[in-house]
Amino acid sequence: MTSGLLVAGVALACARLRPVPVVPVSAPATGPLAAERAGVIAGINRARAAAGLPRLATDAILERVGNAHCELLLEEGTQGHFSRSGVPPYLRYFLAGGHGFHRENAARYSSSATIPESAVDAILVRSLASMLAEVPPDDGHRRTVLDPDATNIGIGLAVRGGELRETHELAVEVATEWSAPVAAARPRSAAALAGALARPWRPVVAQILWEPLPRPLSTGEANAIRAYGYPPPRVTFAANRPLEPGAGAARGDDVAAPFAVDRFGHFSLKWSTGTGEGVEIAVILARRGDDSRLIPVAAAATVVTAAGTLPPELAFWQTEAGPPAPAPGGAT
Repeated sequence: MTSGLLVAGVALACARLRPVPVVPVSAPATGPLAAERAGVIAGINRARAAAGLPRLATDAILERVGNAHCELLLEEGTQGHFSRSGVPPYLRYFLAGGHGFHRENAARYSSSATIPESAVDAILVRSLASMLAEVPPDDGHRRTVLDPDATNIGIGLAVRGGELRETHELAVEVATEWSAPVAAARPRSAAALAGALARPWRPVVAQILWEPLPRPLSTGEANAIRAYGYPPPRVTFAANRPLEPGAGAARGDDVAAPFAVDRFGHFSLKWSTGTGEGVEIAVILARRGDDSRLIPVAAAATVVTAAGTLPPELAFWQTEAGPPAPAPGGAT
C-alpha cells in the first residue's frame, strides 16, 4: 500500500447512509423517443441473454446523463464521448448522482435529409448490430454491452434535422447503502464516503484516482477522441490495513486504517484531497463470493479547486440529478 495522503482515522458509524437499490426495478423509458430507447435496451438484453448474461435494469440517472450529453453534441456539432467542455463520461455520471462504475458507448448517424421519427428505430437497430458484430481486439463497444458485471443501463438519444446522437450508458451498481463524498473541495481537505454492498460482494480495496480538471476542447479535438479510460490511481488502500508510517503520513498523524470494512459488507473511506486542483475519483473494488477477480463496483468524484466550488461546466451536470431518496427512518 502506498499513500501521499494525510488521513484521519475511520469510524464506520460516522456517516448517515442512504439506502439505494442494488438493481433498480426496470421502468419504461420516458420522454421523447421513449419507445426507441426502450427498444435498444430490449435488444441489448436479448444479446446478453444469448450470451448467458443477466439482464440490465433501466436507470434514470444514466438515461438523463446520456440524453443531456447527446443534446449538447447536437448543439455543438460534435460527436462521441466528449463535448467541447472536455468533461469525461464518468464524471458527468458521478456529478449527476451516480455511484456505480460507469462505461459508455457512443454512436452518430448523419443524413443530408431530415431523419423522420419513423426511421429512428431502424437506425438504432443497425447501430447495435454493428457493435455486436465487432471482433477482438477492436470490440470495445461489444465488450461494454456484454460486460458480465454490468447491472444498469440508460440510453441517451437526440435527433435534430439530419443528425442523430446515441449513447449506451452502463454501470456496475451493487451498493445497497451509499453516502457520497462532497462534490467539490479545496486542496488538502478531508473527504469521506461510506456504504454497503449486497451479498455476496465483499469490499477489498479502495483507490483514489486523479486527473487534471477538464479543459475546453475545440470541435476537432472533441470529435477526434475515439476512446477514453479512467485515470490512474494516486493511492491505494487495502481494507482494514493501517496507513504505514512514512507512507505520506506526517509526524503525529493518525495512521488508523483509512478504508475500514466490517463483516456485514459496510465500508468507510477517508482521505485528504491532493495538493493541487484536479478531479479525484474514489473507487471501491470488491470480490463476489469465491470469485478471485477484483471488480470496481462503486465510485464517486470530488472536484478539487482553489475556491472549493464546481466550475460552471461541471455544476451543469448536477442539474441532471433526480430527487434524493428519503433518508433511513424518514429523516432528511
